[in-house]
Amino acid sequence: MRGLTSRILGRIPMTTTIAAMVVTAVVLSVGAVVMAVYINLSANSDAVARSSQQANIRTASTILGGMGGIQVDWTEEGDVASIGTWVMPRFYNNDIADSIARVTGETTAIFAWNADTQAFEQVTTSMVDADGNRVVQDPIPANGEIHTQILEQGALFTETDVNGEHYYSVYQPITYLSGTDVLGLLYVGVSQDAITAVVTDTMNLLLIVAGIALAVMCVVSIFASRLIARPIPVLSGVMGSIAQNEFDVEVPYTDRKNEVGDMARAVEVFRENGQKVAAMTEAEAARIIADEQARRAMMGDLQTAFGNVVDAAIAGDFSQRVEANFADAELNGLAGSVNDLVSTVDRGLRETAGVLGALANTDLTSRVMGEYQGAFAQLKNDTNAVAEKLSDIVLELRGTSRTLKTATGEILSGANDLSERTTRQAATIEETSAAMEQLAATVMDNARRAQDASQTAASVTKSAEEGGEVMEAATSAMERITTSSAKVSDIIKMIDDIAFQTNLLALNASVEAARAGDAGKGFAVVAVEVRRLAQSAASASSEVKALIEQSANEVDGGSKLVAQAAEKLVAMLEAARTNTSQMQQIANDSREQASSIEEVNAAVRQMDEMTQHNAALVEETNAAIAQTEEQATALDRIVDIFKIDRATAIAQSPTSHGSGSGSGDARALQNKVKQAAGAYLSHGNAAVDQEWSEF
Repeated sequence: MRGLTSRILGRIPMTTTIAAMVVTAVVLSVGAVVMAVYINLSANSDAVARSSQQANIRTASTILGGMGGIQVDWTEEGDVASIGTWVMPRFYNNDIADSIARVTGETTAIFAWNADTQAFEQVTTSMVDADGNRVVQDPIPANGEIHTQILEQGALFTETDVNGEHYYSVYQPITYLSGTDVLGLLYVGVSQDAITAVVTDTMNLLLIVAGIALAVMCVVSIFASRLIARPIPVLSGVMGSIAQNEFDVEVPYTDRKNEVGDMARAVEVFRENGQKVAAMTEAEAARIIADEQARRAMMGDLQTAFGNVVDAAIAGDFSQRVEANFADAELNGLAGSVNDLVSTVDRGLRETAGVLGALANTDLTSRVMGEYQGAFAQLKNDTNAVAEKLSDIVLELRGTSRTLKTATGEILSGANDLSERTTRQAATIEETSAAMEQLAATVMDNARRAQDASQTAASVTKSAEEGGEVMEAATSAMERITTSSAKVSDIIKMIDDIAFQTNLLALNASVEAARAGDAGKGFAVVAVEVRRLAQSAASASSEVKALIEQSANEVDGGSKLVAQAAEKLVAMLEAARTNTSQMQQIANDSREQASSIEEVNAAVRQMDEMTQHNAALVEETNAAIAQTEEQATALDRIVDIFKIDRATAIAQSPTSHGSGSGSGDARALQNKVKQAAGAYLSHGNAAVDQEWSEF
C-alpha cells in the first residue's frame, strides 16, 4: 500500500502535493473548531432554555397572582413553589394572557379542569394564527403523560409542538388551596427559534470567520507551496541535464540562503565534479564511476528516505526525518535541509493546530509564537489575527452583556422604587378621595342648612313686616287717642266753665235768696245744692282733667315709644331682608361649592384610577426588566465560556473604553425617578408634571 501511494504521489507535482497537504490540514482544523463550538453552544442552549422557562413562569405567576383569589407561594431561591386558589377564575377575554405575553415576549395559555370531559381545556391564550384568530390547543386528558408527570413532580418542563412551531414548554399546576386537587394549568412556551438564535448567530459569525480564514490559508498554502516547491522541478531538470553529461547548464538559486540554496549549491558541486570527471583519465574515470555508483546508491537511499518522509508528511505525520549518516557531507547537508524544511512545516502546523484547537475549546489566549519567514510568517500573522479578532469580539460582547446587566439591575432598582412610591401615591390619592367625598357631604349639609336658614330668615322678615304693619296701626291708634284726649280736654274745660258759671249762678241765687228772706230759703237750699253740685262737678272735672292730661302725657310718651318701636322694626326689617339676601347668597355659594367639590372629587377618583393603572403598568415594567436581566445573565454565561487573556481583558474593559455610559445613564434615570417621586410627596402633581417632563 505504501509503495502504491509512493508511485501515485510520485506522478503528482510536489507543489500540488504540498498545497493539498496544507489545505487538507487547514480544512480539518477549521472543521474541528466549528464542530467543537457548535457542540458546545448546542449543549448550552438547553440550559439557556431552562433559564428562560423559569424566568417566564415566574413573571407569568407574578402577573396571575395580581388577580383576586389567586395565591402564589415562592421558594427561597425565588422560584414558584405553588399557585393556589379556592375556585378557578373565569376568563371572559384574553387580557391576562396578552399581558403575560407582552411582558415575557413569549406565548402563554391557561387551562381549566372540565369534569364533564375529564380533561384540562384551554380557557385563554395569547397565541394567534396568521389570520389573527386565537389558536386553540388540544385538551390535556386525565391520566395522560403530561397530567401524570404534573401529579408526580409539580411543574413540568418539556418540549411541545403548537401550531406547527416547536416550543420549550412549562406547565405550572394551579391547585386547590385546601387540598392537592389540580384545578388548572398555567402554560408558558419559549420558542425554540428564539433560543437557538444566539447559537445560529454565533455559528454564522464563526462560519464567516472560518471561511475567511480558510480562504486566506488556502491562498497562503498555494502561494507557499509554489514558493517553496517551484525551485525543485528546476533543479531536477538541471540535475537531469548533468546526468546526461551536459555540464554547461547554469544552476539557478545558488544565491539563496535557505535549503533551496543549499540544494542548488550541491547541484552546482555535482556539475563541477562532472566537469572534472570529464577531464580525468580513464583510471580516474573508473574511480569516479565507482564513486558515482556509490553516490547513486546513496542517492537511492536518500531518495528512499525522502519518499518515506514525504509519504509520512502526506499522511499528516511530520515526525519522520531523513537520516543524515551518508559518507558524503553534501548529501548529509541536503538531508539536513529537507529535515529543516519538514521541521519548519511540522512546527508551523503544530502551532497553528494548537491555536485552532484552543479556539475550539473556547480558549482565545493561545497564539503562534514561533519565528517564521515568508508564507509561514503570513500564516502565523493570519492565524494570530483570527484569534485576536475573536478575542476582540468576545471582549466586546462580554463588556456589552455586563453593561446591559448592570444597567438593567439599576433600572430595576429604580423601577422598584417607583413602584413603591406609586403604590404610596395611590393610597394617598385614595385617602384624598375619601376626604373629598366627606368634605362634599359636609358642604352639601351646610348648603341645606343655609337654605333652611334662608327660609327661616325669610319667615322672620315676613313676621317683621307684619309687626311693622301692626306698629303702624298702633301708631295711628295712639294718634287717634291723642286727638280724642285733646277733645276730651276741651269738653272738660267746657264742663269747668259750666261748673264755674253754675257756681256763680248758685252764688247769685244764694245772694238773691238771702235778699228774699224766708221766702227765699227754699231757693237758697236749692242754690246751695246747685253750688255744691257745681263744686263737685268742678272738682270732678279737675280730677278728670288731671287724669286726661296724665293720660295725654302717657299717650304722647306711648306714641313716641310706638314711633321708636316702629323705627326699630323698620331697621330690623331691613336687617332681616339683608340677612335673608346674605343667607340666600350663602346657600347659592354653598351649592356652587358643593358642585365644584363634586367635580374635584370626580377628578380625584379619575386620578386614583389612573394611578392604579400606572401602578399595574409599573409592575409589568418590573417583570419585563426582570426578564431582560435574565436574558442578559444568559448572554453573560454564554460569553463567559471563552477564555481571554487577563491583561487584554483589563486593558479593553468596558470602564477603560467608556462603555460604562449605560450604567451612568441608568443611574441618572434612577435619580430622576427618585426626584420625581420626592417632588410629588412634597408638592403634589404639579411638581411631578414638572419633573417628569425631563424624561
